[in-house]
This record gives sequence, structure tokens and C-alpha cells, in this order.
Amino acid sequence: MSVVQNATRVADPRIPGCRHCPLTLNSASSPDVPVIESFRTSHGRAWSGDVIIEQGSRRSRLFTMFSGWGIKYKSLDSGERQVVHVLLPGDFVGIETCMFGAAEYSVQAVTDVTFCNFDADRFSEFSGAPGIGRRIMTMQAHETSMICERLTAIGASDARRNIAHLIASLHLRLLKLGLAQERGFRLPLSIQQIADAGGLTPVHVHRVLRALREERIVSLDCRKIEIMDLDGLRDIARVVGMDFPHDMML
Repeated sequence: MSVVQNATRVADPRIPGCRHCPLTLNSASSPDVPVIESFRTSHGRAWSGDVIIEQGSRRSRLFTMFSGWGIKYKSLDSGERQVVHVLLPGDFVGIETCMFGAAEYSVQAVTDVTFCNFDADRFSEFSGAPGIGRRIMTMQAHETSMICERLTAIGASDARRNIAHLIASLHLRLLKLGLAQERGFRLPLSIQQIADAGGLTPVHVHRVLRALREERIVSLDCRKIEIMDLDGLRDIARVVGMDFPHDMML
């Protein structure tokens, strides 16, 4: 596993500028775009398995996921870890490193990823710019709501609802990004990563997934989720879908 603390500046013609970013609905007309562009420094790239931010690092990092999947996790001295959030395109990462002076968590690329880097040394100036502060607060509030909902599913539910909630919530997020179909999506997380996201063991995850397949709710095969009963899945998960204004992304 490699650690990516110094993101290489990548000039990738496939990644559009802020004015034509596909992650937002009306970037070109937003008055915040010139400000966002003035703080963006580069496009970063990391490969599957790379640790982009290491827990405890005192180097400030600030970026928006552009493509690929990542995980945000906390590690214990004993070696256990808890995945606290699955990162998808549009997620804003690293604000804690700017505000607290050290990384409270690690961020690892699950797939190959690209991301838009911002000047972390100018975070106070950036967050104080008209319109930008509200965008950042909206994004952080939305992430906190998702993490709280996941925490409730982990701590106050059985394993069946826990795993169903993880699948249903990811499906809902991916649908909004146009990265899933109504009846399925690619799930690049390993069984161990799913277990870490649910506070379960891999053996327990296998048992729950087998039961959900036998009930013809969902099936996981070759890291692809097939949803056989969407209403049934959402009924088990009791997932709450929160609308997020895409024009509030950075």
C-alpha cells in the first residue's frame, strides 16, 4: 500500500474546468465559479489502494473527489479500523486537516481516483469568500447527516438492516450522480471494507449477503450489486434520501 501525500500535478484533458464540471448542475452561470477556480491548484490522481491522507498527518489537504471511489476511516492502535464514510465523486475532503492542523482520519482510494486540489494554505481566505462559505457548510452538513444515519444503522439495528442500509444508501447516492441503474450498480468495495463499514466481521457479511440473495432482495457477484427487489431493500434499510443541491458542490 502506497501513501500519496504529495499529489502529482496532472494535466488531464478529460477533466473539464470548473465552468463545465459535470458534477454540478449550473456551474457556468454561478458567480462562485471564478473564486473556486482561483483556489484550485491542480488535478490529483491516486491508484487503487493508495492512502491519500494518513491519519495523524499534519499536512493540510483539501480536494473534491472527481472520479472513483474512496473510503474515510479511523484506525485504532490495536489495528482495527472503522470506515466512517464512503467517498464518491463530488465529496469534499480534508477540511479537518485545515481547521485542526492534523488529519483525524485516513483517506484511501478504493479504485483509481482523480480529484481537484485546492490551496489548503489559503483555507481561511477561501472559506470566507462570498458564497463559498455557504457551499462548504452545506456540503459538511450533508456529509454529517449521512454519517449519522449510517451510525444509527450500525449501532441500533441488526446486521441485516445494517448491510441493507449500506447498499441502499450507496445506490441512492450513485443514482443522483448518474452512476447507477435502477436495478444495480458496481460495488468495488471488498468484503473486508464492507465489514469495516458495518462494524462486522467478513464472515458475518457473507452470511447476511447470502440471506439477502436467498430472499431475492439483492445479490453481490464479481463486485456487482444486482437489486432484485428495490422496494424490499429500501423497506429493510429504512434509508432516508436527502436531496442535495448539486450547485453547492465545489
